[in-house]
Amino acid sequence: MDAWIGVAAILVGLASCFYGYPLFRIFLILAGLIYGYLLGQSFTPASQPWLALLIGVGAAVVLALLAYPLWSIGVIIIGAALGFMILGALGLALNVSPGAVILMGVLGAALVGFLFYGVRDLFVMLATAFSGATQMVYGLGLLLPALALGGGRPNFLAIVAMMALGGVGFATQYGMFKDRRTYSS
Repeated sequence: MDAWIGVAAILVGLASCFYGYPLFRIFLILAGLIYGYLLGQSFTPASQPWLALLIGVGAAVVLALLAYPLWSIGVIIIGAALGFMILGALGLALNVSPGAVILMGVLGAALVGFLFYGVRDLFVMLATAFSGATQMVYGLGLLLPALALGGGRPNFLAIVAMMALGGVGFATQYGMFKDRRTYSS
């Protein structure tokens, strides 16, 4: 069953990494299936892979029902958190008063949250490119132990492969879809 999951992760990862922008909605469901299976596999005995697959299908359905309508809010929250951390840290580095640090953090949250909302299409390209790269490396790791992740230890080769594949995938998607506004409209 691991070989089947590895091949599926590689194929879905390839499509997501290099052509994920127009397939984003479909990949929300497929990612739910793969990650749900992995979650189910961690809670079920190895002798019952079909139970893990059933849990994966359930996760895919839940993801399809919740993730797509709520993803724009998630993009804003991620941007706001990043903006708060960046300007809040700047305020701390400048040794301003605690009130000014909070004010700077709130200002950063508003600015970067708004920025992320405005570039949702780029966010989809980045997210699909790097999640696809991660899926490919995970799938390859099931087939090639040198790329295997897990065991509580980092795998430098796997991380380099993810970064390189994700960067090439983003560049490919940006080149093909930079003029589309599917998710920002």
